[in-house]
Amino acid sequence: MIKKVLIPNRGEIAVRIIKAAHELGIRTLVMLSELEKETLPAKYSDEVHYFAAGPLSDNYLNIAHIIRIAHQYNADSIHPGYGFLSENYNLAKACNDASLIFIGPSADNLKLMGDKQMARTVAKKANIALTQSWKGTIQSILSKADSMPYPVLVKAALGGGGKGMQVINNKDEIIHHLPLLGQQAKRYFGDERLYVEQYLPQARHIEVQILADKQGNTVHLFERECSIQRRFQKLIEEAPAYNLSKEIKHTLYADAIKLCKAINFNNAGTVEFLVDNSGKYYFLEMNTRIQVEHCVTEEITGIDLVQWQFKVANNELLTFNQKAIKTNGHAIELRICAEDPFRNFQPSPGKMQSLVLPNTLDARIEIGFEKAVVVHQQFDPMLAKLIVHGSTREQAIKKAILTNQELIIRGIQTNGLYLNSILKHPDYIKGDTHTRFCETNHKEVVKKQSVDPESYALAYAIYRFEKIKNKFWRLLPKLTFTIANIVHIATGRNKDDKQIIVLDNKSYHVQNTILQDNKLSFYINEQNLKFHCFHENEKYEIIHQLHSLIAIAHDRLPSFQPANKNEAENKDKQLKAPIPSQVMKVNINEGQEVKKGDLLLVLEAMKTENHILAWKDGIIGKIHIKKGEQVKLNQLLINYQD
Repeated sequence: MIKKVLIPNRGEIAVRIIKAAHELGIRTLVMLSELEKETLPAKYSDEVHYFAAGPLSDNYLNIAHIIRIAHQYNADSIHPGYGFLSENYNLAKACNDASLIFIGPSADNLKLMGDKQMARTVAKKANIALTQSWKGTIQSILSKADSMPYPVLVKAALGGGGKGMQVINNKDEIIHHLPLLGQQAKRYFGDERLYVEQYLPQARHIEVQILADKQGNTVHLFERECSIQRRFQKLIEEAPAYNLSKEIKHTLYADAIKLCKAINFNNAGTVEFLVDNSGKYYFLEMNTRIQVEHCVTEEITGIDLVQWQFKVANNELLTFNQKAIKTNGHAIELRICAEDPFRNFQPSPGKMQSLVLPNTLDARIEIGFEKAVVVHQQFDPMLAKLIVHGSTREQAIKKAILTNQELIIRGIQTNGLYLNSILKHPDYIKGDTHTRFCETNHKEVVKKQSVDPESYALAYAIYRFEKIKNKFWRLLPKLTFTIANIVHIATGRNKDDKQIIVLDNKSYHVQNTILQDNKLSFYINEQNLKFHCFHENEKYEIIHQLHSLIAIAHDRLPSFQPANKNEAENKDKQLKAPIPSQVMKVNINEGQEVKKGDLLLVLEAMKTENHILAWKDGIIGKIHIKKGEQVKLNQLLINYQD
């Protein structure tokens, strides 16, 4: 029997595993960086092993080190979660050699399905439909460049999570990009092998959840729709898939189980497919681990997948058959990431100023922290997952929007507004989704929506009056403040159960005002308005439905002076680090002439490469950094010559 599990992982998935283990009476040990002492895995785990901050290859990707820690703390098993080494067969093999139980499938399963080329070979033998593909060395693939039906998709043989993938539109692009993608695959996955497959631009990404015990009992837990992606990384997942025929669904279920039977798969896994406009489908890959989006399947089936991972590893048999598994309602998951959609999705690590979590009675929140923390650039940008369940898809969409609006993370940028723009898009609501949805509708979903500054001004006045109402019971003092460069004057008085606010000579009757911490709720004309309000010095940030405006309190008119001319000119000659990151490439030399748009640097943050381009013509003066260096936010990188 498993008694103690080592979790060589972090964040929300570590919390998820700890919770499942504790419910089964299993003790937990989690490996964490010293930078993450204030996170929930550190709080909830029975034991924590801290390691010094450093390259991932020294800790989360170091198999020998992980095995040593397991023995040091007398753990008898290892649950890898997802990411890191979760699909690395060498870890499963090392566990077996060290008499440790690997919470996942066998090393043979991992080896077969972790290598995408081998997985396609297995699928072909099982008579499962595949897209056309080309594999081999980079040179052998390039030798076939003339005959490929562009566009094609390049993938890393051992890739995952959308890394190392790129759409190629013609022969010139494949000649240019293939060697670079091979280098990237080597860096991310330790293997430079690539393969190229036919690209289906309007396909839906449908995946089937599998659960199997060691006696060959195999069931599916229906399907998930994961078509809302950006750069091949999933953003919104739902279950079940909407507007997909029963005939296609049942064929996908049958093929998914057939593939698992072909390799004697056991534990939890996911078989992924692409479904085109005509209803034809193609095997994509198999993930031999728990998925980020497993939560939506749990919500509609009531089956705890992580607990069953432990049970199967413990040689327990499934206690239900296929007929016993039913679906209930609809579930949607949102991935909240530290990135700025309005600045080309630039990663946004750094220190949070505030964290406000939604009401957990209305949603399931998978998160690795409970208060404002520092988000470190060396880790993946996903901060949290919001999961909602409704009796219908329409209800689930509404719940997802409302829950997302209640998650407030200040100090860093997130994709919260972007996700709600997708949820509100007419095509998404109709279920007209595909893997290029975000690309096709980019301008619409990143368009900043206009807000009504007057409602923010009213919320500011109510917030201020609520803060001082015990001092001024009837007649409230006059407030003078600025929002969106407009000066407002507000006065007010309390009358019975109402507040009468006079804002810029217009009266508002406000009822049922509730201020709890930073959450402000009130009614006007039977309409309930909800805001979040934060106060720092003379500045007040007022947030409504994730849109934010700053109010500045003052007793006289503010002056809006242009920036100092010398400062503006000097700023135009300098490049400072836009985010904390690592310098992956320096593409210029001091004294080199560059044109606007030339590549200057490549910075990597949160597993994302950021190509820094010349913002004007000129000559490079001083280069202040070098390849491999870690740089801080606003650190000076490059000067142009005067």
